[in-house]
Amino acid sequence: MKRIVFIILIAFGLLGCNKNIPIEKKSIKSTKVTSSKVVTLLGTYTFDVESGKQGLSSSLNDFFWQRVDSKTGNLMPQNGTTVEITKKSFEAIDKAYLKQFPIFRDGKISSSDIKVGKVVMFKTAEGNYGKLRIKGFRSLHDFDFKEAKEHITPSWKEYVLKKTNRRKYHLIIEYKLYK
Repeated sequence: MKRIVFIILIAFGLLGCNKNIPIEKKSIKSTKVTSSKVVTLLGTYTFDVESGKQGLSSSLNDFFWQRVDSKTGNLMPQNGTTVEITKKSFEAIDKAYLKQFPIFRDGKISSSDIKVGKVVMFKTAEGNYGKLRIKGFRSLHDFDFKEAKEHITPSWKEYVLKKTNRRKYHLIIEYKLYK
């Protein structure tokens, strides 16, 4: 019985002590955190960064993944989108850094610059800044990814499978858009 009373007294004592400990209230700011997205740009398709949609032609598109031949592909800015290749790491680039550059070039990013790990800064015609990083490639005969399932028709698959496979046909990019 003494043991139970002793435990109860200790419990009340601890509760009483807790009332005297000031509780630090931290203000939690609501910040919109946007993460980067990974997308596979289909060969010969265009891409609108703001909507994340691919298609064959539109005045809203920011990039065209041009396939010239089996070895050559160019990432072409479109409709007023400008680009600049940088040596800065993808993680180190933020909106403030991008805004430091008043003029980006509007020319293509050629095959010689399209290598895994290459980072490109861009400004869309809508005035939004962003960055992208080349993550890799998919072959012409690879249809087992989200974008292929959404856009490639059975008749196109049948047609393409009769052609020689190209290892670097579709372009995988990671990108982040700052609005």
